[in-house]
Amino acid sequence: MTGNLQITIREGIFFVGFILFGFAVNAQDDLLAELNAIDSDPTKSYVFATFKGTRVINMQSIELPGEGVGQFIVGHRFGALNDRPLYNLFGMDIAQIRFEYSYSPKAWINIGGGRSSGAKTYDFFTKIRLLRQSNRSKCSQCIDFPISMAYYGSATIVTTPYSDGIDHDFLDRVAYTNQIIIARKFNKNISLQLVPTLVHYNLVPTVHDNNDLLGLGIGARYKLTNRLALTSEIMLRQQQPSNTFNALSIGIDIETGGHVFQFHLTNCRLMADNQWITQNPGSWANGDIFLGFNISRVFTH
Repeated sequence: MTGNLQITIREGIFFVGFILFGFAVNAQDDLLAELNAIDSDPTKSYVFATFKGTRVINMQSIELPGEGVGQFIVGHRFGALNDRPLYNLFGMDIAQIRFEYSYSPKAWINIGGGRSSGAKTYDFFTKIRLLRQSNRSKCSQCIDFPISMAYYGSATIVTTPYSDGIDHDFLDRVAYTNQIIIARKFNKNISLQLVPTLVHYNLVPTVHDNNDLLGLGIGARYKLTNRLALTSEIMLRQQQPSNTFNALSIGIDIETGGHVFQFHLTNCRLMADNQWITQNPGSWANGDIFLGFNISRVFTH
């Protein structure tokens, strides 16, 4: 499909219903100290822990590890629940995995790299904080920002052989993802972010395919307790490559000290940025549902 951003009725009801469900649940305050740098500016009251981790599910969140903090993330996606469920033990026998490590030399910038088993893909990325939501400034000249904003960019490199047998240049294997993350924590329980997205492919399958694809990501979080939160995300695309679908996921975050465990159900097994955004062949309507998890561990001095 092409033209305006599109979403199926089923996906829309599912996503909106998840958010509305969050409003009906009570919650408490929490603090994810390892992922938030303590700001020393005495004139500002900054908003922290808009999301519990640096990813919502597949999508990057507004959060960055604090200055001098390293983070290691393992992502795991099992096979489809409807793919010979007893034979494959509901997908447990079929899995894709991704490893990622990043480091923040300053509180406003994070740099890292990862490797996904899907298409044997390597990626390198950076996230830069541009604005930070604040309130209750203590000086008349200070300006409060109602939102947080960050830039995220990545380059992915596919290393599997080409099926056409042609000896392609290295750059033909590279794709780029650029995102602006705009987030707001509305209160202690509810957070939402919008993520305008541009994916660029150096090489596309045919002359009829576009090198540039636009999308809009939406991520939401509802905090249940100090260490428990519900999450959901969807990536809407302006142009739908054939036989691909919007990636829609729901999950639950569990914080245990320096770890964040994220368990979720999704219609997308792919984890490299450009792949989960534009190449997802799974559909909720067709029963393509995958169990997955992310586990993150932070390392401080």
